[in-house]
Amino acid sequence: MHYFTPAKSLPEGSIYLTDLTHVANFADWLAEFETLLSQNRRFATVCTPMRRQVSDEQRIADRKTYIEWIKAHRPQLSERCAAMLLIEPDATQLAFFREQSSKLAPALGVNYIVEGDETTALLRAEEALKAV
Repeated sequence: MHYFTPAKSLPEGSIYLTDLTHVANFADWLAEFETLLSQNRRFATVCTPMRRQVSDEQRIADRKTYIEWIKAHRPQLSERCAAMLLIEPDATQLAFFREQSSKLAPALGVNYIVEGDETTALLRAEEALKAV
């Protein structure tokens, strides 16, 4: 796997770190995410701060593609993905992303969590895996 790095393995599943900074084609990242889903093992993802340098138009298109992908994979995500976490150290952005995710997560049926640092995000990912 190029975009998902194993961070921790637990009896309940695995935690993967992912960094979109160097993703040239968002579809490649989604294809790798789909590979995780096909492995029939529970997992959680922790995404580093979103600092991908793309145009606003591309960011909007990628976000739309991501939401459509989540909707299309909802049954598999519900069964195998305990949580999708985002790290956002900037306090203003953290508050914004938390507000957005509190609306988006229930609508999409995913456990989407935003934390301010990697340590807390990894802890929350572990808690999500153990909660099942």
